[in-house]
Formats: sequence, C-alpha cells, structure tokens
Amino acid sequence: MNEKTSLYFRTAVITLLLVAMCSTFVALLYDAMVVNAIDPKESQAINTTSETKIVQAARGDIVDRYGRVLVTNRTEYVVTLNVAKMGGIEDQVRIIKRLIDLCKELGIEWNDTEFPVSKTSPFEFTTENENAWLYWDEEVRDMRETRLSRLTTKLAEQRDEDESGKYRQVWGDNGTDAEQLISNMSKYFELGASMGDSERREILGVLYSAYLRWKEVLYTEYRFAEDVQMDFINVVRQEQIPGVNIDPVSVREYKTKYAAHLLGQVGPISAEKWAELKENPDNTYNMNNSIGLSGVEAAFEKYLRGVDGVQRTTYNSDGMVVGVDYPTTPQVGNTVAMTIDRDVQKSVENALEKHTDDINGGVDGSAAVVLKVEDSSILAMASYPTFDPATYIEDYEELAKDERLPLYNRALLGTFAPGSTYKMCTGTAAVSAGVTGVYRTVMCNGVYDNFGTRQTCTSRHGHDNLADAIRDSCNIYFYTMGTEIGIDHLTEVAKSYGLGEPTGIEIAESTGVNAGPAYSEKLGATWYRGNVTSAAIGQSDNQFTILQLASYVATLARGGERYDAHLMKNVKNSDNTEIVAEHEAQLLSTVELSETTRAALIEGMGQVIEADHVTEFEDLEERGIKVGCKTGTAELGKTGKYNGLFVAFAPIDDPEIVVCTVVEKAEYGVHTVAITADIMNDYFSEKATLERVEAENQLLK
Repeated sequence: MNEKTSLYFRTAVITLLLVAMCSTFVALLYDAMVVNAIDPKESQAINTTSETKIVQAARGDIVDRYGRVLVTNRTEYVVTLNVAKMGGIEDQVRIIKRLIDLCKELGIEWNDTEFPVSKTSPFEFTTENENAWLYWDEEVRDMRETRLSRLTTKLAEQRDEDESGKYRQVWGDNGTDAEQLISNMSKYFELGASMGDSERREILGVLYSAYLRWKEVLYTEYRFAEDVQMDFINVVRQEQIPGVNIDPVSVREYKTKYAAHLLGQVGPISAEKWAELKENPDNTYNMNNSIGLSGVEAAFEKYLRGVDGVQRTTYNSDGMVVGVDYPTTPQVGNTVAMTIDRDVQKSVENALEKHTDDINGGVDGSAAVVLKVEDSSILAMASYPTFDPATYIEDYEELAKDERLPLYNRALLGTFAPGSTYKMCTGTAAVSAGVTGVYRTVMCNGVYDNFGTRQTCTSRHGHDNLADAIRDSCNIYFYTMGTEIGIDHLTEVAKSYGLGEPTGIEIAESTGVNAGPAYSEKLGATWYRGNVTSAAIGQSDNQFTILQLASYVATLARGGERYDAHLMKNVKNSDNTEIVAEHEAQLLSTVELSETTRAALIEGMGQVIEADHVTEFEDLEERGIKVGCKTGTAELGKTGKYNGLFVAFAPIDDPEIVVCTVVEKAEYGVHTVAITADIMNDYFSEKATLERVEAENQLLK
C-alpha cells in the first residue's frame, strides 16, 4: 500500500469513528430528551423539598339584625420559630438574640410567658403560672410533672445522639433552685460569662418555648411575636434569617364597643377542651386552632368556624423558597346575624352608665334587657359595669380585680328577688285557680294577719280589685290571694310564665329559683304554709334573672304564649347569598290566661305611671304611646338593702317591646324608671323609627 492509499485509509477510519461517536451521542441525547424526557417540574423536584402546613380559615362575621357588622376579621402577621432549621446551638442563640434585639429596636413585644422563672434576678420559680405544669392532681392538690422536667428528660434521652456530649449535661434540680437552673441552661446553650443576667434570661425564655415544641413536649406552635409590622418583616427577609416563619393570620376585630357580654371571646383551645375534642371521631380541630370561648362566639362556633386549608411551600437545595401553592384553599366561616339591634344596644348601655351610679352611689351594678314582644327575640341585653371587647385581653387582670365585677353578666347570670314585679303572676294564678275573679275586691286596711303574724302594706288602699291591686301594688290583696291558692299552683303558673325555667337563649344563663317546699328542703329548712304570703309578693326564696322577668312580661303582653328568648336571627354563607340556618320560634309553654284576666292586669299596669307620679314617660304619652309597667322593690335578706326592679312594655294597646331593668341596692324600684324611660324614648323616637325602616329596606335589597 503506497503512502497515498494509506492516508486515504486512515482518513476513512477516523471519519467512520467520528460518525459512530456522533451517532451514539445523538442516540443517547434523543433517548434522554425524547424517549426518557424529564418534565421540567420533575427535574426541579429532584433538587427541592416541600413542607405542608394547615392554614386556619377566617371566622365568619357577626352582624346585628340589620346586617350591620359587629365583629369581623383583620389580618396580622405572626412570627413563629423552628429552631431545628437554625443550625447548631451557637447559631440558635445568635438568631434568637438578633430577633430579641430587633424587637427592642422596633418596640415589638415578644412572647415570654411559658418559662417558669422570674424575668429578673434573683431568679425564682413562678409557680403561679399554671401553664408551666403538665399534670394537676386534684386529690392531693399537687403538681406531678412539669413541662420543664419533661423537657429535661427528653434531652437526656438524646444524649447518645450528640457526640459533643452536650446532652449529657444535667440541668440540675429544677424544682428547687431557679438560679442553678439558669446557670446550667446558660452553660448548655453556651451563653458565655460576659452576658448579663437580663440578657441570658431573655434568650433562655425563648429557647425554652422553642425547645418545648422541637422536642415534642408541646405540640402547639410557638408564636414568638404577633401583629408585627412590615419593618420587622423586611429585616427578616433581607437578612434571610433561617427558622423564622412570618405568616398572615386572621384575628377578630370588633366594630363596636358594646355588647361585650354577649359577643364573647375567641382564644386558643384549652387542654381540657382539647381532651374532649380529640375523643370525637369527627374532630377537625388541631391544637393550634382558635375556638369560641364564650358568648355568641362559643354558642355559634359550628357556624362561625371556617374550613381550614393546606399550604405547600417548596424549597430548593439552598433552603430558599421557590414556590407556594394551596392544595386545599381555606374557606371563610358563615355570617351569623344576631337579633340584637346595634342602636338599641348602644342606647341601653348608655342609659345604664348614665344613671346607675347616681341611683346606687356607685356600688354594685345594674342590667337591662329589651325583648321584642312578637317573638321574644332579644333586641338588647347589657350589664353594667362593662368592658370593651377589643381590649379584653390587655385589660383582663384589671377587670378581674374590679370589685364591681365588670366581667359578670348580671343580665343572664345574676338572679334577683322580683319583688312586686311578680304580682301579675300571683294575680294570674288566683284567677286560674278559681279563688277570685278580676272584679272581686279585697279590703286593705294596711295590716294582714298571717297565722298570728302581722304583715303590713305600704298604705291603706281600701277595697281593691285585681287591676287596682296591680296599680297600688297592694300587698294585702296578694297576701290574701297567695294564702287562698297555695304555693303549688302559684309555682305552676310561675313556671308556665318561664320564671325559674330556662328561657331558651343560646348562651349560658342561670335558671333561678321558685320558692316552695322543694327548695326549702334543699336548704335544709322547713316550708310553712304561711310562707306563701311572702312568695306571693315576689320575696321568700324567689330568684329570677331579668331575662326571665322580661320573658314573663312579654308572655303576658302576648296573651299567654311563651316563646324561646333567642339571639340568633339567621346564618348565611360568607358572601350572604344563601341562608344556612334560621331561627324558628319555639313555643315553650302556655299560661292559663283568659283575655279578661289579661285585660285587668294590663289595665293595672297602665295606671302605675300616674299612681306613682312618674313623669319620665310624658313625651311618649303626649305622642299617644302609653306604657304599661310595674315597679319592684326587693329586700336583700336582713341587710336593710333593696334592689330596684322595673318592668315595662309599650305601646300598651299593641305591645312591641318589653324592657326589664334591675339596679342593685337602688332602695326603691321607682328609682330605676329613668333607665327604662331613656331606652323607650330613644326606641320610639321619630329618628330611630325611620332608621329602623331604612335599615329593614336596605336588608331586603
């Protein structure tokens, strides 16, 4: 083979090899890109990780009967910590110190309420913090295990997992010496001797709460700070601080300072409630959820609570967020429309605040209820003193210490002897028992001989029939009726009026007491036949709520049918396009009340204003709105003090509303008239009437 041929041969071989190599490369490329192509999303997933978490849904709004918002939501940003993503202990301390410094710089409060050690030196255990304990033994009244001891045990169990031996360090006798605990924890977290006591305590407080979650002593998230502003958020994002999560959350916002005792509060699920919930196979709560704790928030929890969603966050290999999506979108809760009229509620609370202190000298309190006669829906209910629901948490300690008990709902939980407001019940019982007719008269000479015991009246009224006796509030008349009918029938009629019986309201209430042998036996006392005279004028052991008294008067005004008192008008979905639930009136009982008896009772109530020389309703009377009413002065045992009560309804010829008011230690029932008069004057004013019509029309659009 000559040299030229050899060159051609070598060139051909090299060319064939190159072609073969290129063909192989193309084939492999085709196989990778076409035959076994990887979707870009799948390719990204190979180098990413994802985390999912529950996103709490916003609660539904609470509105008044005309759709005016009382409680809604606002968004705030919450900072949670995950020390597992902060690196080693040195990094954890550095990050937490940076966060605390940032909070101080920006004036943000961080949460340090769980670590059971005082915040200043010399350090002491704060045993009054019940949240520090995991188990309370009721029998021996002793704390059996603390979160602190559980955490110490958890760390000890992991001693073999850390070659540095840090977990082998014992934190000391945590139950006796807080100073030693701080010292040992400082060594464990390598805080250094140069760090001051205050700074060490701040950092340890945060580490303690964070480690409780990391080591699964607690399973709720640790909210380091709440309602943080954008300047804090921007710093955290710019510095890319690991282990710090900032998420928007929905919190309750109050659009009124009124109705605090009715609206109630939302808060974390208690340990007791969680123990109850987790036993329910249909439970959908998790430990980080908020829940209605009291009032309407608790009563209508199933409607107000939304459906939680799921958020998925994707991180790349450097730990940076590369995507956020929602496999399940959170759904806002339903809107609950209350029967409350915002303006009437405001009027009631203003009237109580205006007059109560003048009436009783600033001791004890008062309450009032306004019912719609038509269906016993509650237009307003208030207790004085009260509080602002928006600042309840911040003000709680001060409110709890107030001797006038502003947190106590006197309208529903307080029970009061009804005094003379009870006399319409006794009159009803007397006629229905057949012992009297409405026209029968009883001679009142000011004295009644009750089985050898002299009882007196406020005056000598002469011959009174039923209407006269209501007008004059004649004790002698009702002593006589009580003796003749006996306690059993009197109690039966009282219960049919709803006195001493549940009213049907959806939130917590007292049921009260009907005087009689049964209750006396509970007290270990003896009931004597002659005791009925005291019961017949609303004394003895009779104790009722003012809602019960309002319901009783509404039942009388209505003609004898007693419906459930209620706060819920209806429930609509979040965009108000569909009614989810609606209140249906429940007939709870029927009073044996003839029209003749009702007319006589109302006639007497219509004459009370003139007989007692009440002038506060003159404007209404001039406009043709006549008021039926009854005062009550109830003796407080042998204290020489009296509560004042006043029940009223109007207009007398076509009853629309009932107002019941009580002022503790008011001395006389007539002293409370000014409160009811203010409420009724506001309600029946031309301005308020037009506004209700406009609000109703707006609601129908």
